[in-house]
Amino acid sequence: MVDVECVAEKNGCLTIKLQNKMKETRSHIINLYMIALSDSDFAIEEMNTILKIAAERGFSKEEFEKTISNPVGVEFHIPENFVEKIKFLYDFVRIILADGIVKNEEIDMFMNFCKKFNFDTNDATEILEWLKELASKNSPKNLIEDEIQQLLEN
Repeated sequence: MVDVECVAEKNGCLTIKLQNKMKETRSHIINLYMIALSDSDFAIEEMNTILKIAAERGFSKEEFEKTISNPVGVEFHIPENFVEKIKFLYDFVRIILADGIVKNEEIDMFMNFCKKFNFDTNDATEILEWLKELASKNSPKNLIEDEIQQLLEN
């Protein structure tokens, strides 16, 4: 999301922030969908997980369907900070694990996203294993943020 400083204005800045958040969410939803499709087997569990993640971001099933049926103009979004990158990657891992079958194509797609997020291969592998462990426990994202903050403080 674009960082816009707005203190008193009621409509203008709020509208810009909401539009940018919606663009970011649409991009993220497309990326989740791409991971689900990467193994050539789009499972119902993956669909349900995408819809759950979309709902967590304030995105309805109808908005999901609209985005998937017409992705024209959706631009790839790279989160601006480390924590947001990890939270996006966590969602990717949730999709990878959703159907209970982890395939190489899904891992390859995850690693490609890590590369786009400027993580090297070794770090990406460690991040993947850490996020798989957290996702297998259905850990909430705020727990991830807390763990990251603890690591950064040490």
